[in-house]
Amino acid sequence: MKDIRYIADLLDTRFQLPNGWRFGWDGILGLIPGIGNIVTDIFSFYILFRAAILGCPPAVILRMALNVVIDNVIDKVPILGFLFDFIWKANTKNVELMEQYFKQPSKTNMNSKILVLTTLLGLTVLFFACVALTIYTLIWIFNEFYRNIPG
Repeated sequence: MKDIRYIADLLDTRFQLPNGWRFGWDGILGLIPGIGNIVTDIFSFYILFRAAILGCPPAVILRMALNVVIDNVIDKVPILGFLFDFIWKANTKNVELMEQYFKQPSKTNMNSKILVLTTLLGLTVLFFACVALTIYTLIWIFNEFYRNIPG
């Protein structure tokens, strides 16, 4: 566990500003287009891999993966992605989640299952909303096109 804690510290909290705010190499390397995020993702996935080897259940691993996915999705938004790298400390969250699991396995596993299921439900609702919006838009376009045909 010490190696994982050390990696999370390097990536998320290694440096401290005078006001107490902490940041790590994830934010700094994220400023390098392309390669920076690849390097930090390798370490993030190493933490996930180690959690699986140490015996964390799938629900906890999925919750940890969700932290990494959130980090990567927001990274794709210009400017916001750079700022988010300095704020969202996915690796630290994941190490803390592992430690919680080993202290209180059933509680952490249950909380992780609830979060994963809630996320999946939200994504399912979002998917169907997008499908409905697409169908509505196609019907509207068809009606507009049909209405403007002469004769």
